[in-house]
Amino acid sequence: MHRQTAKILAIAFSLLGASMAHPANMAFMVDQAMSRFSEKDAEFFNAAASQALTAKDGAEIRWNNPASGAFGTVTPYPDPQKNPECRELHIVSVAENVKSGGYYRFCKRSDGSWQPAVATQR
Repeated sequence: MHRQTAKILAIAFSLLGASMAHPANMAFMVDQAMSRFSEKDAEFFNAAASQALTAKDGAEIRWNNPASGAFGTVTPYPDPQKNPECRELHIVSVAENVKSGGYYRFCKRSDGSWQPAVATQR
């Protein structure tokens, strides 16, 4: 994985309280739209994801960066495992004509930050 891609992924998840243990752990992201985010794209995404984690279930949060053309949505849902400290986010992103999406589970830590959990199978 390219150093720039790892940096952008770190930025994109930093607001959510996630840490990158090792860039190789994120290798699955190489063909994803998020791997093509600019730093500004990641800022817009982070703001939407942060808002979604506290938004009403099903409230679609839209984001876009007019400068790069990247855009997406983040929609929160209750945790499928019924943990009140967790939420599931449906994330759809488009960057550089690459569209990707999926369902991702996040759980709140004791310090109030959110950490990604194992991806939900759908």
